[in-house]
Amino acid sequence: MKGWLSRGWQDFLSTWAISMLFSSIFLVIALAAYWQLLKLDLGLVLYPFIAGFMIIAPLLVTGFQRVGRMLHEGRQPGFIDLLKGVREATPGIFFLTFVLCICYLIWVTDAIVIYGMYFGVKAVPISGELLSDPVLRESLFSYLMFTGLMGFVIAQMGFMVGAFSIPLIMHQKMSFVDAVFTSVATVWRHKWLMFRWALSLALLMLSTLVLVLPLLVVVLPVTAYASYAAYQDLLQPADS
Repeated sequence: MKGWLSRGWQDFLSTWAISMLFSSIFLVIALAAYWQLLKLDLGLVLYPFIAGFMIIAPLLVTGFQRVGRMLHEGRQPGFIDLLKGVREATPGIFFLTFVLCICYLIWVTDAIVIYGMYFGVKAVPISGELLSDPVLRESLFSYLMFTGLMGFVIAQMGFMVGAFSIPLIMHQKMSFVDAVFTSVATVWRHKWLMFRWALSLALLMLSTLVLVLPLLVVVLPVTAYASYAAYQDLLQPADS
């Protein structure tokens, strides 16, 4: 598993300029969302949005999947190849996008409902009062616990479906059903390895999104290339 991150880092170093430029697109979107929610004193709502990023993250990296394949084949990719990777999306990937986005919306919608149960319709800014006020502190912990448990279940389902579906559809031209079945079966067959891998990805991505958002331009491509390395080791045909 450590080897996957190491290989992802090496692929990133080989393509750092185009990789950072491409991932900067997602950084700008994230910064805009952060700014708007914090401006409205809805910082607590960032929590499900940030955590839910893990559900749809595989859909953002189709370009990196193409570049990872090109590097494996000994070719030198350019920025246009990252864009072509997005264009390689098939009906199967679009349907997978729809399914995972529905999961994401369920999570976010339920989290907002739970927010309303504990905090009402008023905006609750992130401040020391959240911990110093006993009522707010209890509400905060309950909100984080229940949305976290709900999100964990949805994220697990999303990971099992999305972990390998996209590379299988892109590189092996599988149908949506076959790709999802193979992805779920592979995750289940290597469940402890995949649990550690999912936990590593989640901790790395969430710490980036919460603590050092600008590093997203590095972390996103590294984890994307590492995910391609995982696909290579577990599912790529030996003669590819």
